[in-house]
Amino acid sequence: MLLHKAEIARRQIEAASELFFSGGDFLAVVTLAGAAEEILGKLIKRRGETAMIDRLVELDRQLTGGRSFKIVNKEINGIRNALKHADDPNEDELEIEAGSAIAMLSRAVVNYVLFTGGDATPNMVRVYEHLKAIHPDAAS
Repeated sequence: MLLHKAEIARRQIEAASELFFSGGDFLAVVTLAGAAEEILGKLIKRRGETAMIDRLVELDRQLTGGRSFKIVNKEINGIRNALKHADDPNEDELEIEAGSAIAMLSRAVVNYVLFTGGDATPNMVRVYEHLKAIHPDAAS
């Protein structure tokens, strides 16, 4: 089966969304969505465009005056990276929460929409609607 990386990422987002909304394993949601977010981010950057992570780094710069990419990256990708690696003995036990899952899933959805020019699936729209429901003040 020959698949484009964008299709792989779409399938990962779809699976992560279904898991999230069924109350499934948040670890799997972070892992699937994190992989999709990273793939799509690199595809976006190859086109010379700005991916979600770059937008978050820029927002951090505006809000804090500019911290290093390494610090911001650790904050926003820490849980995803801790799930992939076993370098730090302080990360041998991890707490995975719904907030980490929806944050990574949201970033993956944004990158997908950026990459495809707005081609969100119904599950991706559902992620957005969920965010609006849990953060009603941010939606106005």
